[in-house]
Amino acid sequence: MSNNLPFYLLFGVIMAILLAGVFFMQLTRQREFEVDTEAQALADELAKGCFLTLPRQQSSVGLPLLLAGSSYELEVDENRSTFIVHVTSGVRKGESYMAVADVELGVENADFEIGGKIYFQRRGGAVIVSAAPISAPSENVKITPLSESPEFYHFAKENQREAAAIIAVYFDTSQDIDAYKWENNNSILVHAGSILLRVQGYENEENVGLVDNAWIISNIENYTGDLMPTVSCPSAEDAHSSGWLYSPQQTLDYLRMRTWRRTSDNVVVEISRGASIRAAAVTTNVSTCPTRRITFDNYVMYYRAVPWWYLENTPGFVLQSDPELEAIA
Repeated sequence: MSNNLPFYLLFGVIMAILLAGVFFMQLTRQREFEVDTEAQALADELAKGCFLTLPRQQSSVGLPLLLAGSSYELEVDENRSTFIVHVTSGVRKGESYMAVADVELGVENADFEIGGKIYFQRRGGAVIVSAAPISAPSENVKITPLSESPEFYHFAKENQREAAAIIAVYFDTSQDIDAYKWENNNSILVHAGSILLRVQGYENEENVGLVDNAWIISNIENYTGDLMPTVSCPSAEDAHSSGWLYSPQQTLDYLRMRTWRRTSDNVVVEISRGASIRAAAVTTNVSTCPTRRITFDNYVMYYRAVPWWYLENTPGFVLQSDPELEAIA
């Protein structure tokens, strides 16, 4: 028995070392699992919090000091709309954990402070992400331009369909239009810079709020025939540069900055990134006006193409929609 004692002692030491190794491996695996779980949970929470932010609402998510005892850094990839958590110490050093937000991201301030907060604010179809509180955006569509109304304003008030066609061509080609000619009831020929174009529209008699009828631009194409004789028209470019004519992007940006509510059931509605916008002329029980027609999902909106001069005797067109929407912010 005494002769076997060294063997038993050696066996006991080896078993102790093996058990210690197994125990250490188990602790390491457990710690790795904890880091994996907390890092992925943080990335998922950021993506979820970002997606759930309502239009013009600002929300935030706290950033923990450590993830299961490990330090980390946060990255926001705008191109992939992805939140990435990089572990910088501990058993998972060098590992990254990602979550994709189902919305377009824009980073305003990327100096994320671990232990602080990350802020979100929805603007239209995108969400702004920042390490600091986000200021409310200034609206880029002026309610009343400061300059005197240009000649195109008065032209558009009296020649609504012609104005809709000219507006469509101007923003489609970036060429000012100096003359036009009706080809038939739904086709106008225009002279834009050095090119001739045919602008086609169609009648739509669906009721959209107080809109009883709309003439909607459907197509713009090159024209090679005779344009004479023509009627001259004032500059759409001058009207746009002075704030008296809204571009399609200005219109969409403005509408997306607002929070909209469906009046029938108070459901908040977001104007989607895939919204379609066309020039149109609409008729209500008051007047006919050049507008923008915006369609998305099952919604139709008409929004004014030009602001209304405050000295006008009659009210101007602003917005009609179906289903009816109301701006609440």
